[in-house]
Amino acid sequence: MIANLVRNHGKIWCGIAALLLCAGELHAEPTQVAVELVLALDSSASMDKAEFELQIKGLSEAFRDAGVLEALADLTPYGGIAVAVTQWGGPGEGRVALPFTHIRTIRDAKAFGFKISRLRRAFHATSTSIASGLTDAALLIEENDYRGNRRVVDISGDGVDNGGLDLQAARDEAEARGITVNGLAIESEGALADYYKQNVIVGAESFVETANDFADYTRAIRDKLIRELRPQES
Repeated sequence: MIANLVRNHGKIWCGIAALLLCAGELHAEPTQVAVELVLALDSSASMDKAEFELQIKGLSEAFRDAGVLEALADLTPYGGIAVAVTQWGGPGEGRVALPFTHIRTIRDAKAFGFKISRLRRAFHATSTSIASGLTDAALLIEENDYRGNRRVVDISGDGVDNGGLDLQAARDEAEARGITVNGLAIESEGALADYYKQNVIVGAESFVETANDFADYTRAIRDKLIRELRPQES
């Protein structure tokens, strides 16, 4: 009987220990990183199959680029970066394509680039709601397990917002949360970079990178990532 009591008490204490461990994990401090970055890719109605695949190809190659890898290596002593990829389109159509991933080494970066290369289009959106893409990305930054010295949303797109939601309100909310919004304007229609400057980007160090066309996207996303990871050079 005594042996049974000891055994039962042992089980009880093991159960309590497990609960305490779970509670500790639930209240664990976020992992500190230099940059939290959401790469929000346009999957709106204006994107055809080839154009969307050029986005994926360019972003994947950027994480194998020597300049990007060098910039990432410089951030290793500061915790590296945490990066996620989303696809956005019309209101309510956004998807997390790749959840937040901690990148500290060149190997991590190349592995992340490979994962990007395997992505498929999640949907063919009904409209272009930059406001939805921005709002979803900002929430993703708020709710992850990392804490960045800098928090950045990177919106890539080839058209103006026509999704019916309040883009200015989305920008204001991101700014209030201390999130910088940068843009990559793919110039499939005229003066899109100017539109992004006036209506999309926000934050003291925010900027717009321009891709002259989809073929230029690889160069543009590479330059943009380096600039985001080394803001002192902006």
